[in-house]
Amino acid sequence: MAYRIAIASSNGESVDQHFGQAENFLIYEITDNDINFIEDREVEAASNGKEHSDIGLSRVADTLQDCKAVFVFKIGMKASRYLYQRGLKSFDVDYSLHHIFNILLRNQKKKFIKNYLSN
Repeated sequence: MAYRIAIASSNGESVDQHFGQAENFLIYEITDNDINFIEDREVEAASNGKEHSDIGLSRVADTLQDCKAVFVFKIGMKASRYLYQRGLKSFDVDYSLHHIFNILLRNQKKKFIKNYLSN
């Protein structure tokens, strides 16, 4: 089963942007065996530099509504809760994109084995 993720990265190599300051998210589709880049999606930052506005959070959540998860360098509790209420799980990580992809693909293989190959 395929799903999409959003990653806050300015360089395409590491998760290096705070959620509220991100002006773009890299969108990837995760399948059972592969990860495909979909697009570099621009957003208007959710924060004015000090705090998130409800309008800003709503704008970003709407823009990422086709994603299941958002990977960011940092995210505040208010923003994380807001995304969760909209069906988006948020993860604040200090990883390379390569590391995230390895974890997601490994998880997909475990699900496949559990669902289709185990008794």
